Formats: sequence, C-alpha cells, structure tokens
Amino acid sequence: NAQKQFKALLVTTTRGWHHESLHYGVVALNKLATQNNFDLVLMQDPNSINDKYLADFQVVIFLCTTGDIFDSAQQKVFERYIQSGKGYVGVHSASDTEYDWEWYNKLVGRMFHIHPSIQTARLQVLNSSFPGMTSFTNNQLWTEEWYEFGPEKVSGLNYLMAVDEKSYNPVTNW
Repeated sequence: NAQKQFKALLVTTTRGWHHESLHYGVVALNKLATQNNFDLVLMQDPNSINDKYLADFQVVIFLCTTGDIFDSAQQKVFERYIQSGKGYVGVHSASDTEYDWEWYNKLVGRMFHIHPSIQTARLQVLNSSFPGMTSFTNNQLWTEEWYEFGPEKVSGLNYLMAVDEKSYNPVTNW
C-alpha cells in the first residue's frame, strides 16, 4: 500500500438550501480520492472544528455548503488554518456560505447572488494554461446551474473560465 499523498477534509454542512447533487458530489470526490491516492474525511457537523483537528489536513473542501456554518470561534480556527499555508477548495454553493464573515468573503472572492434555471451555455476559456483546464475548449457547450455573483471582494482574482451570457438566458423569475 502506497502512502497517501495528502489528507482532505470534506465539509458538507448546509444551513440553507440543500442541493440534491450533494450526495453525488461526495461520491465523486470519494472516487477521486481513491483514484489519486489521497485520504478524504467527511464532516457534516462543524462542532469538531478546532486547531488540533484541522492540523491533520492539508486542504479543506466546502462542497455545496450554505448559510452560516461556523460560529465565531470556529471561524477564527479556520482563518488560522488558511493563514498557516493550508488549502481551501470551494465547490458550487460554497460561495453561498457565510455572507456575514468578511474574511471568508475575501477568501472566496465573489459571493453568490442568484441563478436562473439550469440551461446550456457556451464557455469562454480565459486561462487554458492553468492545471486542470486542458479538457475545456473555447466555445464548448455546457449545461449547468449558472451563478450570478456579486462584486469582487478582493482584487487580483485569477479567472479561469467565463460563460458567454449571450448564449443563455441569465434572467431569473423566482
């Protein structure tokens, strides 16, 4: 048995909308962990967040999290974790999490505002040299729940891909 490359904490806590796809995301990330030889630990209850617990992980992944998931003490623990050089990955509605936590808003870069119904749109690849972008081509069609984001919370964001807003109807009428 080869040694695992790293250990990732998968946070799936929701305090708002619960995405139906959450279960499938957990299954997909478990498959990636197996294929790429890393440990993945699922955490739904944030009460276990403390400095000692997080010390074992090299990255924390927020998968479809929503709402306020950490209290102020847990927020400080997570801030120290990131400031120590450890990693963060936010998937989908991770940008719909912790709106009142300014530090987290800056970490995410832009927060979720609203989205129209699921539909197909054309992708615009903005940085094809970034690792992981090799399978995407410019003008590729993709069906997704396209998010509209609020203003940038920090400057210097590195955008990898954009959606051609002329290729779908961004208007929503909830």
